[in-house]
Amino acid sequence: MAKNPLHVERELHIPAPEGDAVYSHGCYTSAKGLSLLEVVRHEAMHVAADGERHFYSRRIYRRRSEDNGRSWAEEPDEQRKDSRRLAGLHRDPPAIIPDQRNDLLISLFCTYEVDPAEPMFAIGNLMQRTRRTFYQLSRNGGHTWSKPRQVIDARSGYDETNWAPGISCGTTGGHASGQAVFLPDGTLVMGFDVMHSEAPTQPGAPRDLSYYLTVVYGQARLSRDGTALEWRFGDMIAVEFPKSAVGCCEPALAHLGGARLLNTMRCQGYESRGIYSTRYTTVSEDGGLTWGEPTPLAYDDGETVWTPASVHAFFPSSATGKTYLVANILPGPVYHQTPRYPLAIAEFDTGRLCILRDTVQVIQDLPKGAPAERRYTNWGMYEERGSGDLILTMPEQPKLMDFSAMSRAEDFTADCIRFRVRLAP
Repeated sequence: MAKNPLHVERELHIPAPEGDAVYSHGCYTSAKGLSLLEVVRHEAMHVAADGERHFYSRRIYRRRSEDNGRSWAEEPDEQRKDSRRLAGLHRDPPAIIPDQRNDLLISLFCTYEVDPAEPMFAIGNLMQRTRRTFYQLSRNGGHTWSKPRQVIDARSGYDETNWAPGISCGTTGGHASGQAVFLPDGTLVMGFDVMHSEAPTQPGAPRDLSYYLTVVYGQARLSRDGTALEWRFGDMIAVEFPKSAVGCCEPALAHLGGARLLNTMRCQGYESRGIYSTRYTTVSEDGGLTWGEPTPLAYDDGETVWTPASVHAFFPSSATGKTYLVANILPGPVYHQTPRYPLAIAEFDTGRLCILRDTVQVIQDLPKGAPAERRYTNWGMYEERGSGDLILTMPEQPKLMDFSAMSRAEDFTADCIRFRVRLAP
């Protein structure tokens, strides 16, 4: 048990229109000041005549606060979709990364194509095969942006189709999905999920997969004229059967000093094969170009840290000088993507590369009377200036009933909640 209990406050952040689950992710627009830019996504559910469910971004937009998040003003929509026009090109909400060294904002977003006739979660479907990533730059706090440019490895042999090692759009897709870290020389390091059309054939490996993924990290340096990013990708990271049933994805990154990095990845279990969901970790000594052998994330006593297959992130706190892991930390192993509660935080020892067991604390557990399938996950995260508090924003989803009980688009409604977490020194 942690010696200094957390102080946690929660409040309604963005009320959801009927049928939408609202996600948000905010960041400061410059190295100093209280101006915040927040990306908001309204996810919706379409139930087809055959009962197949499709989830899509009905609305994506930015909103801005000039008073440290007390009030907000919406900016024009970047995407609007409805269930009648699901086919065609879609985009994910951008991840906005503040480059404080250059007083620059970097926006990374993914595009992909959708065929509504395909099952949404099926290995090698159009949505997975056509993913590619673009970026934009802003030097005025996100008021204006450069034209989108595709992320392409700057070395010879890469182009818009084959834009990174192991990626060929139309066969294998990829998108930026991890945490960003800046090395001491200003190089941006970012993780990408690589979505494959089929899984490696291995004895005993499951074949009824909905996806198979690997992870690759990209380094980006600002061009001499300051108008573009020059990309270079490293070696592919794979967590194969029987360590994981479907590979690895959603990387999180902790900076260990210099060019040394620790990467952790979401790895899905598989009950019939006796594989538990967990986090696998790797270490790089060269800024993410090469990586060591994946090993399970562990506590300081050597035991595995158990989590479902869900999002996790590292939080380096300037207020305490410590690094924390935010995740759905469980008392024992599970095979799947749930339960995604409690939402917890724990100190990560950047020297021993482990979680300190006696620092694990709950931010939010399952409330009394809430649906059993409630998830506290897929959050936006930043450190508030002035207070040093950790701010988390996420949909409290499902709101009224379990996902398995939903039969109408309206049932999907979920407000965005903001958690303020005050960490003790």
